[in-house]
Amino acid sequence: MLIYYLLGIIVLPGIIYASIVQSGVLKAFNTYKKIHSVKGITAKEACEKILNSAGVTGVSIKSVDGVLTDHYNPQNKTVNLSKDVYNSTSLSSLGVAAHEVGHAIQHYEKYKPLRLRNFLITVNNICSQFFWILIIIGFFLSAFAYVYYGEIFLYVGMAFYGISLLISIITYPVEKNASKRALDLLVKNDILDQTEVKGAEVVLKAAAQTYFAGIVVSALYFLRFVFAILLIRND
Repeated sequence: MLIYYLLGIIVLPGIIYASIVQSGVLKAFNTYKKIHSVKGITAKEACEKILNSAGVTGVSIKSVDGVLTDHYNPQNKTVNLSKDVYNSTSLSSLGVAAHEVGHAIQHYEKYKPLRLRNFLITVNNICSQFFWILIIIGFFLSAFAYVYYGEIFLYVGMAFYGISLLISIITYPVEKNASKRALDLLVKNDILDQTEVKGAEVVLKAAAQTYFAGIVVSALYFLRFVFAILLIRND
């Protein structure tokens, strides 16, 4: 177990990178939060307009607490917008709102990468309950000379953790697709013009980097796990 914690240094660059990216997202959002659309359509109204034009029914738009807590919930078909976004007419808010509606449309159209990600998230929620138990048992058995049995538990644990890495990898193109849909829909539905949509694009591109950072961090955690197992095998 000590080896695993000592190898935490491997993950440090990823954590620093993710922090820098998150800072960039906040900077982009706050910059275009100050610029409001000429047409004065709120984020909530934009969501309704886009959903209607796409023929998507049964999706509700709700206001939720927090900052940048916006998300689409496929379980109850709700587009959840943070309070700062919900009634705002800013380019940032409209971009974020349209992005979440993009997920709602993905869900409605049964977009395969989204369905795969949702399935893996369900599996990962189950696996995560046993992950650390398997790791602890694996390291414990290895420490007491039961290396063969310890490795079995560690390999199964590694497979369980690998699912979270796979989710991160699949999430990136899903989010990119939702952002592309969002930008197209904002123009198509006459919510923003071509000059205004550039502001929303900057925000969405910055947000996309957070998902790439997620891949980097997950990959480094996975690498840390692999190195720990290799060191145990060589002891």
